[in-house]
Amino acid sequence: MDYIENTLGLKVYYQPWKYTNNLPYHLLDRYDFQQATLDSVKTLFLYPKTELDQLASVKKQIIKIQKLEPLPVVIILKNISRSRLQYMLSAHIPFIVPEKQIYLPFLGIALQNKFSAESVKREKLQPSAQVLFFYYLYQKKKQIYMNDAGKQLGFSAMTVTRAVRQLEQTTFFTTEKDGVKKKLTGKYTARELYDKMQPYLISPVQKTIYADKQTPRSTMRIAGMSALSQMSMINPPDILCYAVNGKKEGAIGTDVLIDASAQIKVELWKYDPDILSGNGTVDPLSLAISLRDNPDERIEEAVDILINNILEVS
Repeated sequence: MDYIENTLGLKVYYQPWKYTNNLPYHLLDRYDFQQATLDSVKTLFLYPKTELDQLASVKKQIIKIQKLEPLPVVIILKNISRSRLQYMLSAHIPFIVPEKQIYLPFLGIALQNKFSAESVKREKLQPSAQVLFFYYLYQKKKQIYMNDAGKQLGFSAMTVTRAVRQLEQTTFFTTEKDGVKKKLTGKYTARELYDKMQPYLISPVQKTIYADKQTPRSTMRIAGMSALSQMSMINPPDILCYAVNGKKEGAIGTDVLIDASAQIKVELWKYDPDILSGNGTVDPLSLAISLRDNPDERIEEAVDILINNILEVS
């Protein structure tokens, strides 16, 4: 408040935003909301709870928020890198970094040459490390034994060691010994870990093809929108979607859909979808990541509800 008043000479008044309870969970999970009146101009301040999403997602979120009340939306950040500042300026997204930067194009701008260090480039998880991470979340325990996890997942001791090492490098996990056994421990709740790990996670889908409907499906698992329709209120797609292990299955098909009545969609995965699957479908966490870049808001909300139901009880 003092920073805005001293920098722009505006009086600032805060009050709760009356539409907060009308927001979908995926927005409430990402931000805290506060209405702020700058002199006579009403605005809505958004305080990210975790790392800010990609700007394309932020734009969609702002549009959704402004459907409830058409106020200028301002992102309040703890710090900002030079590159993120440039991207936000290009996208015309208002923001404030207390004591450093103010970008309110509808009122005033006070930009300084003060930036946080560029974030270190994150190394994406290897498929085995991602499978181990999802396995950890599904166990709903604070700790898991590495040897037991390896047996359940069919991983060699070397594969488990490498996967654990990569999870440790994120700084969100630690390992310790319990006698002769090694344990993997998460530093946060399951939901917090899932959110913090987002920049490291990879889509399991390596390639998508369209195969003949007569293709044997005994090694396939229902995936994509077909799987989401079974786990949520989303309507099933016109084209059935399945997943197979892209490293082992020699699925044959076309790169583009030729005949919707005679073909199915087949995702070739970077890891075996059968490892974590149940009831004939791919596992929900892998499914969520495979659909992460889908621009449909209904799908985004359905995925968020699905993930919340899985992780909030752990």
